[in-house]
Parts: sequence; structure tokens; C-alpha cells
Amino acid sequence: MAYNKVTEVDVAALTKIVGADRVIYPATVHYDHDQMKSVRSLPDVAVQPINDDEVAKIMAYANVHTIPVTVRGNATGLMGANVAIEHGIALDMIKMNQVLEYDPENLTITVQNGLRIRDINEYLADKRFIYVPAPAMKWATIGGNASTNAGGMRAVKYGTTRDYVRGIKVILADGTSLQLGGKTVKNSSGYDLKDLIVGSEGTLAVITELVLRLIPRPVITIDVLLPFDSVETAIKVVPKFLEAGIIPTGIEFFGSREIGYWEKYAEKQFVDHSGGGYLLLTFDGSNKDAVQADYERALEIAKNAGAKAPVLMNTADQAALVWEARNQLLTAIQATTPAMDEVDIVVPRSKIAAVLEQVHQIEETDQVRMPNFGHAGDGNLHIYICQDNYSAADFAVKVDIVIRKLYQVAKNIGGEMSGEHGIGYAREPYFAAFYGADRVALLDRIKDAFDPKHILNPDKVFPVKGETDRPNRPLELKN
Repeated sequence: MAYNKVTEVDVAALTKIVGADRVIYPATVHYDHDQMKSVRSLPDVAVQPINDDEVAKIMAYANVHTIPVTVRGNATGLMGANVAIEHGIALDMIKMNQVLEYDPENLTITVQNGLRIRDINEYLADKRFIYVPAPAMKWATIGGNASTNAGGMRAVKYGTTRDYVRGIKVILADGTSLQLGGKTVKNSSGYDLKDLIVGSEGTLAVITELVLRLIPRPVITIDVLLPFDSVETAIKVVPKFLEAGIIPTGIEFFGSREIGYWEKYAEKQFVDHSGGGYLLLTFDGSNKDAVQADYERALEIAKNAGAKAPVLMNTADQAALVWEARNQLLTAIQATTPAMDEVDIVVPRSKIAAVLEQVHQIEETDQVRMPNFGHAGDGNLHIYICQDNYSAADFAVKVDIVIRKLYQVAKNIGGEMSGEHGIGYAREPYFAAFYGADRVALLDRIKDAFDPKHILNPDKVFPVKGETDRPNRPLELKN
């Protein structure tokens, strides 16, 4: 696809739409990367709308003039999905950050795209209801979470972001505004376009508003840290919980190596050093006796499977420290190396231990450090490939080799490429090899229907015909 570069004439037109104070031209380096910083590309201009009408006018103008548009929030993504590969316009949604309506009668809250998860939680802090999805990066925007269908640390019991989006307002590539879904609980009225756009990483439409489902605030919450001799031993307990009918709110796993990185990063001591691997379990609910019973049964199962003495979170400070460590593991690992890349494969829960064994084998055979942690309750592993002493060129080769191997492991075991971080730009070259030409062709037709000129977030998720060809695509993965 041949895109037009933004000119002074275009900047003047965009300024007329939003005002000079919300046009950044030329765009600053703030806009050329995401959290991982492994993909960099500078947009020509950044524009900060504050309402749907402005978004619609920007999109209509970009569509007429064939200017690519990349939607952006707080840039907490890891796969380059919000990086403007073809330059053009960065649509910075951070000023669209208002709570539009709180409706406890319908258990919903309506918010704008750029509102942070932290802000939603703070708004609801004194209310009877909560928004459940809990990604580690609380400064991520809700629009970004919806665009990748983020999961977080409560997905094992409550599900992912998609399960809590009742409705969305979107602006299509040509500026058309659509309301998809709303406050209704049920909908069997044709194709579910809302759920198609949630998780589409900004390639189909611009989400401007979201109607989010709320649930009653749990009466009781119990956190417990379970040390084991190894991560593999810890992981093998998870299917035993589920088989016994115990479904914790969250089941997180990490190892002593990762905790060591966090201690150095945070300059704090973790609450326990007895384990080589840990499970962090949360139980919640409205019936104290039922929650306590599940908790006690889980401890018994864990003890019989080799758990050491549990670390009970008896004080708010202790619980806060443990969750701080879990939430900061990514940034702690990032601080140990000049650069890193990440794979967040998701596999059947019963296969996590087997996958981790293969991860360790790859780490040894390919001589690359690969710290990891993740969501044991939903099978989502976060595996980090660290540059350390490799040159940038050698590391790029190493990353490609390791990613191919990890995706082959996931494919062989019935997994998927990503559990919550998305495909973006960084993993787009591997998509067709993993899922096959037939699926890519179908997705290509969907893209054409929503965005005929392919101006929305080009070069992302899967290889779209007519967009810039990227060489050196991986070989087919074996079935």
C-alpha cells in the first residue's frame, strides 16, 4: 500500500480539528516506541483528540488522503502494536480519559478509551462494585487493554477483558461512528462485531468509549504464597486444584531467580526465600465460609504435592509487598539486560510444566538467558529473551531462532501464539506460519471490509496483501 507522508497542509487541517495545543509536529521520540522498546518508528505527527467527533474528523481526513493512523494510549504494549511503522498520524488517546457514567443499576461503568486501569480502580474504590480484569501494568489504558484483550491475574476465575466489555463505540477508518453492544447482558442479534474488534489491536476501528461490566465487591479476599522446590513442582499442583473443584481468583507463578532480580531492582527483601518456585494464590467471594473452605483445601492439596510452609498475607503491608514484586517482575528483568524480547505463549493448563522444561532446554542449548513467570491458572507464560553480552546483530539472530522454537513448542502442545500481549508488529512475521494461509486469507477479507484503504495500524498482526512486504518470514511450523 502506498501511503502519503504528512505535509504542512495536513498539519494545518488537523490543527483546525483539535487546536494547536493538541498537535505535536514533528512528533517527538516519546511516540516512537512502546514498553519493550524493541520496535521503534516515529510518526510524522501526533494528535490528541478529546471526543468522538474529533476522532471521526481525523479518521475521515486521513482516509481521504491515505495517511496511516496508529492509535496509542500509554504505550505499555510489548509487541509494537502502537508503534507507527508507516509513520503518518499517531492518534494519542490519552486526553480521552473521562468516566462518562456510573450505572450501578445495570452493573456498568462507561468510560473513554484513554482512562487508565488505575483510574478506574480509584474511581470505584468507595463503591460496592469493581472492574475485575487486573493486568500488572495499572497505568495501561482501558482502550489498550481492550485492543489486546488483556487477561491479567484474575482470568482463571473471572475471564479476560473481552468478558467485561458490554459495549463499545467505535470510529471506522472512514470516520463512520458505530455503537456496538451496550448495557444489555444478552445479545444474539447477528454477527458480534464488538467481540471482533476487541482484541484486533487497532487494525479494524478506533475504540473511543467502552461500557464495562462490573461485579459486586468481594466480601473476603485471601492471598497466600506457596513455596516449592522448583517452578515445575509448583506448576504441577495447579491441575489438582481445578480437578478438586477449587477455582482460585488467580494463580501466579514465578521462580527464585526472578525474585532475585526484583529484590535488586526494588532494593527490598522478598517475604520468603525458602522456595525455588512459587505459586501466588488469591481466593475471593461473598461467602466467607466457602472461601475459607476452598483456601484450606487448596493448602492441603499443595502440602501433599510438596509445598513448603505457606506464607500467609496477614497484614496489608505484607500483601502489598508480594503483589508489588509480582507486578514489577517485567521491569525488574528488563533492568538486568541491555535489551530483551518477549514471548507470551498460552497453552493448556495441564501442559505448563512440560512447556517450562522445554523452555529450560532451549535456554541451555541456545545459550541465552530466559527468565519467565506467568499465569498458571490460565496457561499464559511470559518468557523473556535477554540480550546480555550478545551484540545487537547476534541478538537479533538469536531471538528469531528462539522465537521459532518457542512457537513450535506451543503449536505442538495445542497452544496459541499470545495469551494477552497480542501479535503487533514484532510477531506479525510468524503469524502465517503458525496459523496457515487459509486463516490469513479470511482475516485479510475482514480487514478489507472494515478498512479498504488499510490506513488503520498497517503492518500489524498478520500479513495483509497490499501492505509493505516484510522479508525473511519464518518457515512453516510443523503440525
